[in-house]
Amino acid sequence: MQLPKYQFKIKIFRKWIRIECVERESSVELSVTDSGNGIPLETREKLMQPFFTTKVIGKGTGLGLSISKGIVESHEGSLRVDAESPHTRFVVTIPKKHAKNLTLAA
Repeated sequence: MQLPKYQFKIKIFRKWIRIECVERESSVELSVTDSGNGIPLETREKLMQPFFTTKVIGKGTGLGLSISKGIVESHEGSLRVDAESPHTRFVVTIPKKHAKNLTLAA
């Protein structure tokens, strides 16, 4: 007796996040990469704008990346999306020395 043939196509997708920190000559670079397929260009262009969100109404304010970018820039750094990465990757670069004198709260 011959058994019937069955074909199964199983797609196993494991989500992951990678956090890396690299010391450069004059800066420190922190990157966060996840298993996503990247961010489309039309979304990437608006991503850092205040109140821009890809979530449904009522599920997000669209301020997180805008605020984060402002904090990083206040330390003379940058926050960007890595358009060359095959996955979704954000990169924060902070200089080792600041041109401004920053006072730390005690």
